[in-house]
Amino acid sequence: MRKRFKYAKLIVFFIGAVCFYQPVYAQRAGTTVERNDEAHEINELYKQGKWEEGRKIAEDELKQNPKDSDMRMLLGKYYLHRQTYDKARYELVKSLEYAPANVDSKHMLVTVETETQRYSSAICYINELLEVNPYWKGLWRKKIELYRIMGNHVEADRLLKRISQIYPEDSELQADKAYAFEQRSVEVQKSGKLNESIDMGRKLVDDQPQQHGSYVTVIDNYIKAGDYNNALVYAERGINQFPGNSVFVQKKVAILEHQQRYSEILSFLDDQMKRGGGGNLRNQYNYFLLEAARAAKGNNPASLYGKIFEGSPGNKEAFDYVFNNLVAEQQYEESIAVLERHRRSAGSSKELDMKELMVYKRMENHPRVAALTRAYFAKYPNDADLQESFVTITLQRAKDNMQDGKISDAIVDWRDIIQYGDDESIRIAQRGLYNAYVTEKRYQEAVMALDDMLLDRPGDMDLLVKKADMYYQQGRYEYALTVYEQVLGLASPQERERHVIGYGEFVSPVIKNLRETYRLEEARKYTERWLAIDSRNQEALLNMINLCYQLKDKEAMLRYAQMAEEQHSDDIAFKIKLAEAMNHKAEQLSDSWALLHDQVRLNPFHEPLVNTFSHTTEEYAGVLLKEKDHQLALSVIDTALWYKDDNKALKYMKGLAYEGLKQYDSAYHYQQFYEPSLLEFEEFKTHLNYLSQRSFKNNVGFAHLRARYGDHYAITSISTVEYTRLLDNGSSWTGRANYAGREEGKGIQGQVEWGKPWTDKLSSRIDLALSNKFFAKIAANAAAMYEFRPTWEAEAGVGFRRFFSGENLANLNLGVAKDLDDWRLSAKLGNFFLDSEGEVSYLYSFMGRAQYFMSNPRNYILAFGSVGNTPDVDLLDRQLYNSFNVFNAMIGAGMGRSITKNVSGNVIGSWYNFQTDKSVVNASFRNLYNLYFQLNVSF
Repeated sequence: MRKRFKYAKLIVFFIGAVCFYQPVYAQRAGTTVERNDEAHEINELYKQGKWEEGRKIAEDELKQNPKDSDMRMLLGKYYLHRQTYDKARYELVKSLEYAPANVDSKHMLVTVETETQRYSSAICYINELLEVNPYWKGLWRKKIELYRIMGNHVEADRLLKRISQIYPEDSELQADKAYAFEQRSVEVQKSGKLNESIDMGRKLVDDQPQQHGSYVTVIDNYIKAGDYNNALVYAERGINQFPGNSVFVQKKVAILEHQQRYSEILSFLDDQMKRGGGGNLRNQYNYFLLEAARAAKGNNPASLYGKIFEGSPGNKEAFDYVFNNLVAEQQYEESIAVLERHRRSAGSSKELDMKELMVYKRMENHPRVAALTRAYFAKYPNDADLQESFVTITLQRAKDNMQDGKISDAIVDWRDIIQYGDDESIRIAQRGLYNAYVTEKRYQEAVMALDDMLLDRPGDMDLLVKKADMYYQQGRYEYALTVYEQVLGLASPQERERHVIGYGEFVSPVIKNLRETYRLEEARKYTERWLAIDSRNQEALLNMINLCYQLKDKEAMLRYAQMAEEQHSDDIAFKIKLAEAMNHKAEQLSDSWALLHDQVRLNPFHEPLVNTFSHTTEEYAGVLLKEKDHQLALSVIDTALWYKDDNKALKYMKGLAYEGLKQYDSAYHYQQFYEPSLLEFEEFKTHLNYLSQRSFKNNVGFAHLRARYGDHYAITSISTVEYTRLLDNGSSWTGRANYAGREEGKGIQGQVEWGKPWTDKLSSRIDLALSNKFFAKIAANAAAMYEFRPTWEAEAGVGFRRFFSGENLANLNLGVAKDLDDWRLSAKLGNFFLDSEGEVSYLYSFMGRAQYFMSNPRNYILAFGSVGNTPDVDLLDRQLYNSFNVFNAMIGAGMGRSITKNVSGNVIGSWYNFQTDKSVVNASFRNLYNLYFQLNVSF
């Protein structure tokens, strides 16, 4: 607080100097304000607070006379008031440039430099002012304070002492001097510099003999330094200055007691009692009287050597006896004090250093022993005992640093032990250094530490395992595994099994990390190395199977899956993996399904197994459906659904199987489990409508045919109505009536048709028709269809027709059809035998047809054509023309659409081109155009 007060006084003083300097210094050299009217006017304006008016006048004057020192000074004063110190400095320096003796400018420059912390410059200006008035006390005090602010207390004290001598009666200066001296003394005391503290205290006693505490401080410091003689001198001075003061009396008694000068103590206490001293002097006198009597008996060598040592601390003989005696009596603190006194007198030596170390060891002062051991080992590096102690202490400190987490300090200690220790301590330090590097994650340095240990123990497998671990921590997996494989090469058969397990624990995270970062080829190489070491390891096999799958190496995946299943036949996981590998080959899907079926029967609640079985069933059933083996597909699907009945995909596939078996009601039910995307929704809905329509038992059809010859505008029409009934056994009955109205009259044909599916591959159809006119008089047909291969169907049919013209026609049809994704391609060869008036002719017609289905068989587009020497069968039935044994050709196209879930329709157009004249030379051809409409309603 006092120091702050001093700085506050300094600031107040500077402000006063700035505000009131002109009247005080008006008569000094270089000041012309009083003789300059404009300057006087400006200064008066400044006093009235009219700073801007004053500045304007000064600037105007400077425009006329830039070298006017007073105007520069006054302008600088303005900027100083505004605390624009850079501009103030510039104007004031210019003022001195034109008038070097301008005292006012120098005073203000002192303030500017002080405020901007340019203390040295401020001191220079003060020195210039002191040249004019060397005994101006205020300037001296400012200079001293500036030195203190700069931290130069020595110069500040010197100046304060000098000015105090000039003004010895000035109480304020004396107070400053005392305060400064007191502060310096406190600082020295806090610093622990005993000699400086003593010197400061002695000066304080000399300068302020009336300060009671100064004597006490000096006495205590001398006692701390072990200089009891000088402590006694200042105790005597204190008693002389303050007679009868109990503090100094007790100080003197204590000092004399320490020196065992009992006779002097008794004489002194007697004198004090005679002078009227109070307190406990009598009791003390009696106590020391007893001590004196005891000391008189102690006229022994210890006492005598002690007296010699007290008088001559540098005496080696006296020191040895006193020191050894104190150590023997376990007075260790006193022995250290004696040693220090002897060292100050005789100088330092290795013998004294070792004695000191010995005493602290007996005191069990371990921190001090450690510090001295390190210090003395650095001083005497060739001392074997010190080296051993140094290593022991450093070893303990290294362990403590490791426990306290001071790893960097521990590393330094371990290195020192390695440098100076014996074989055993070096081994300990090497392990400690390795552990420290690992803790700090300095893995490369840890590897170097391990290499140092391996030089002495090249076959140490534990060290090699640690080295491999260090390489692993650095991500250097190749090095890590190579080192670990070296361990396996060195291991005995008994140890190898343990290290093989360790190898797996080591390489497994490496592979996991590589897989997570999609470095699959590297992961596969490491897994191959793992399997080379441990071919039966389940995790390694599982990793390899999964990696082969990710790398799309299906052959390798199957090979490793088979290996794993053979080695671990009881492990369901590997059976699952084997099945998944087999699933990638369509020809092995049935074996995969059978394998999983066997397992799922034994473990029906094994969720991963059941899920894999369901997935395999989906794939297998998909192949069966594609091959149109609908019955087997239905069987495997039902098997899988027994274990997982909530599988919607399988239920949908079951619906597809029923559709293939033409059980449309069941197909409609199960295919509803499918969850289409937004893009699939309309198509899926349309297909369900088709299934719904096919599942109805009744169907009514309406058809109308419009035909016109190309060379004639007359239109020939045939209308048809039919009814079909679907029976529960899959067979169907159809009754059909065709009506044709022409110029010659009307014709009606009645037809009955029966269809029957015998198996899911074989079906047949028989129909019989009779008419009264325009149609074949009698028409009978029978056909059989057989799926001889998946997606392939063969057809064979026979027929007979009797025409109203008296001709008979028998036919044999052979056809084949191929389903190709959404396409159905078919070809048919019609073989006809025409009996006309007893003459039989062979006729033929070849037809091709391509039909593309969209979402269901009722939505399609088709194209067809035929060529031969007879019209096709449909045209013969309708009797639109009969052109036998001549060229006949036809092309056509059409489309069908499922309109609602029970209504569908189609339209087909065709063009017939045929030869009408049997004479090839004069052949003529006609064109017939047909347009056929049909509408079906199911219910």
